[in-house]
Amino acid sequence: MYSHNGIFYVTSGALILIALVSFSFSSISGHDVVAAEPVKDPKVPLANLVYANHTYEMLPFVVLEEDSLEKLNFPRLPDDYKPQVNMSSGSTFTVEFSKKPREVNAFVIDYDADTTEVNPLTKIGKNEFGLGKLYGTRTIEVRAIFEDNRYVTYTCLADIQKTDGQNYGSPGQPSSEIFA
Repeated sequence: MYSHNGIFYVTSGALILIALVSFSFSSISGHDVVAAEPVKDPKVPLANLVYANHTYEMLPFVVLEEDSLEKLNFPRLPDDYKPQVNMSSGSTFTVEFSKKPREVNAFVIDYDADTTEVNPLTKIGKNEFGLGKLYGTRTIEVRAIFEDNRYVTYTCLADIQKTDGQNYGSPGQPSSEIFA
């Protein structure tokens, strides 16, 4: 985007970016898109969340490859779906991939909040993460970069329940310890 004589001009690249951002936010927060069957792409590695000796398939969400951005699925929201997994706050989980990633990070996201809340999770091992003191029905989002520089995000809807004896902050927010 640039300005000349007080008139703003939008380049094609900026227009595409504006359209993608608008589409992304309206589709997630407005509940416009609910796919009956998840979209799978054989070129995208599979990811599974492993918790308490059970495996849960994660849906690929965004795939970024060179200059191509593709949205395969949208995160499942609590108004439309039941959580795939019930977890305890303070617990850990691992992520298994069909192809070895170069880098992995995980987040707990509340897409239903007035302002989307994103909480990074503590990385314990190469593909292991701790939930900390977060709780509530949230989307676990895993972001992986593979050797071919393909960037893929995966999602799984989880019901994270409070563990007795812990001090908690408000839902979606990291808590602070309370000392007597």
